[in-house]
Amino acid sequence: MKRRFNYTGRKKIPRENVSITLIRDRDGKPRAFSASINLNGLDLPADARAYVEAYHRDEMKRFDFRTAGNIQPPDTDLTGLAYSENLKFRVLVVDKTGTHGKILAHADRIRLEAPSDKKSILEVEFRDIGQQVWKVEFTGDEGAPILVISNKIPNIQNIAKSDSRFIMDVYPSALREAFIHMFFIDGVDSVTDPSLEWHKDWLEFARIVLPESPPQEIYRPGENADSEVKEEWLEWVDKVVAEFCSQRNEWGEYIRIIEGGET
Repeated sequence: MKRRFNYTGRKKIPRENVSITLIRDRDGKPRAFSASINLNGLDLPADARAYVEAYHRDEMKRFDFRTAGNIQPPDTDLTGLAYSENLKFRVLVVDKTGTHGKILAHADRIRLEAPSDKKSILEVEFRDIGQQVWKVEFTGDEGAPILVISNKIPNIQNIAKSDSRFIMDVYPSALREAFIHMFFIDGVDSVTDPSLEWHKDWLEFARIVLPESPPQEIYRPGENADSEVKEEWLEWVDKVVAEFCSQRNEWGEYIRIIEGGET
């Protein structure tokens, strides 16, 4: 479905006015979502249409929440979407009185409400990548990392979530690759308030894992890059990954499997 909306002069809906939570099946797969939308104080026409869009890359599904003056959630079934685990959401308030709908207000890239210990900064996709088990691609929003895992491996979705060998072998390496790309290819423009949202998320994640502050001098990739600053950042990345590993409960099980000779 193609959207034919005019974004001129639109207002921003404050992020705190929107709350979206996934509803999952017994097997943990997202099947729907619930949404709380507060449009008070935005001075919007009561009869303007309100929509929530669930999207991932080129895939999108729109849900009609009636009007700005009378928000009513519809059936929010997500089961037909291929990438339901990696969905993002946006809210649109649209004036439909013209030939093409004019967007009056919007909120995009809405974060899902989830317990802090369940929130993931690394999107995961399962698809055919030949005979590779996994790889990191920087094709998410703003070039954010995505962990791509082969869907040719039997039971791989459960393995990726619960197998201690997979978790301890793959995730530390994926984290290291993402940090290296972030600092030495992208280049972070600020340690405290980076311009890219995924840089901000990953730095916040690092601060939770490792309370020690990152280097304060910015590393700038290029011909005139400072090698001493680069070494400081490399050492800090090593510490973050090491601390991440030390906090994982899977380590003990990993050792028991190795000692027991399980394959």
